Amino acid sequence: MSDSHDKPLCVRESEALSGELPVPGGRSMFRILLDEETVGARQFALLINEFDPGLTSTAHKHDKEEHAFYIISGTGIIDIEGEKIPVEAGDAVFVPPGKMHQITSTGDALFKYMVLYSPPGPNVALREKGAYGLAE
Repeated sequence: MSDSHDKPLCVRESEALSGELPVPGGRSMFRILLDEETVGARQFALLINEFDPGLTSTAHKHDKEEHAFYIISGTGIIDIEGEKIPVEAGDAVFVPPGKMHQITSTGDALFKYMVLYSPPGPNVALREKGAYGLAE
């Protein structure tokens, strides 16, 4: 660590704050890897989400945050205001602020993807209130 930065520069996935997402029908998890709390990042937050096969999130939006997904494994559909985008490992998707979006895990394998928020916001609700804080 440098003298001007008193937080770690690396966070292992196994050490990240994690919890369940409010997705009915199976297991879904979030992990907060990089944000102000973990590494001092003030301009973005980086999370990893996982959905069991066949799960669909509730449609939602983030009014102030740009939002991006990078697919790590599995297949899914990201619906942005009715435009259904099939995704697989290696794909990246941008969701502009204020756009309704919904994530569906398709296929037979775990759907794992990276989430980036800029500026941070939803990660704060997850930290403070758990996944149900996102619904407020």
